[in-house]
Amino acid sequence: MKPAALKKWIPAVVAPALIATFVVGATLSANAQVRLEPKTPQQLLEMIQGSKVTDFSGNVRATVDIGIPQLPGMDSAAPLSPHGSEAPDASGGSGDGAPGAADLTSMLSMVSGTHEARVYVDGPDKVRLQVMNGMDERDVIRNGSTLWHYDSSSNTVDKATLPSAAELGKLKEHNTKVSDVSAVPMTPGELADQFLAAIDPSTTLNVTDSVRIAGRDAYTLELLPRTGDTLVAGVAIGVDAATGAPLSVTVNAVGQGDPALLLAFTSFSTDTPDAARFNFTPPAGATIREHQVPVPPAAGVKDGTHEKPLSHGKNAAPSITGTGWESVALFSADQVPRDLLDSALLKQLATPVTGGRLLHTSLVNVLVTADGRVAIGSVPEARLAAVAKVE
Repeated sequence: MKPAALKKWIPAVVAPALIATFVVGATLSANAQVRLEPKTPQQLLEMIQGSKVTDFSGNVRATVDIGIPQLPGMDSAAPLSPHGSEAPDASGGSGDGAPGAADLTSMLSMVSGTHEARVYVDGPDKVRLQVMNGMDERDVIRNGSTLWHYDSSSNTVDKATLPSAAELGKLKEHNTKVSDVSAVPMTPGELADQFLAAIDPSTTLNVTDSVRIAGRDAYTLELLPRTGDTLVAGVAIGVDAATGAPLSVTVNAVGQGDPALLLAFTSFSTDTPDAARFNFTPPAGATIREHQVPVPPAAGVKDGTHEKPLSHGKNAAPSITGTGWESVALFSADQVPRDLLDSALLKQLATPVTGGRLLHTSLVNVLVTADGRVAIGSVPEARLAAVAKVE
């Protein structure tokens, strides 16, 4: 899907900062209805698929209301950190693709209120995300094969050199965490891609009111679950009538009047940004940290004269039960870092339930069982308990 210029190539060294900043949504700049040529859901899907927008810039406003309070110690994003090794890394993660306690803090650090960012994209290898928080500034910049993250509050700079296209292919093939950062929604197009990619027979598609978003005429594509066994009431995607680019995403939760998650451009331009936007020179006196993105072997690990398959323990994917809106991911105990299970933040947010503890939000439930397994899904607690087989 386009615009997806921020997808698939940003390594996981930036995941904590990006999750903390962009797992949020935003209000429309205007909600006035407009008159557009009628289109079917299939025609809108084709518009998005055929969008040619690869260069753009704009302001993104993000707000979220999923029922998690802002807690002490959750007021800053985690720095860049090198994932991929089996030893714990700077972010507190295990390095095996599963989140650690520091990752949890980072992921929850900005999941309430409203936040704004400026985004610049010039094709697949030039991107700048600029986030202002009062007088502080955070920048994530990709210019070719170089990736920068700057945090003015600590005057720290993290730098990483991206793998080649062939190496990134290996990372994706082996399910390394570098490829997982594509799950982090950084623009309405990113978030829309995730929902559109998951469309299956459990989803009803409608075209509803046309609106004005960031000063542009837009269609509204609505995705509604056919099941009642989900926390998601529906998703609305604002589609630019001129280019087919997603301009907004609204996610509504069952039983909640206000949107749980919104993400939208408040200004949007398809002009190519000035090349100088992607240049970065570390400020004087900044602490600079360099990171390497490890690349796995192409086909397993040599063991004498035989090839041994890559590990299926901590690096293995979770088991998935169900399809569509009812899907539940179940992580075994050896896939979940101990520091996450023991984190004070999780204990503070989670509620004791039969068989473990439940972290509840209006869109996602997380069940941590007494034996250390974790079940996650946009489903009621009872379904998580059934999948995890707790009594």
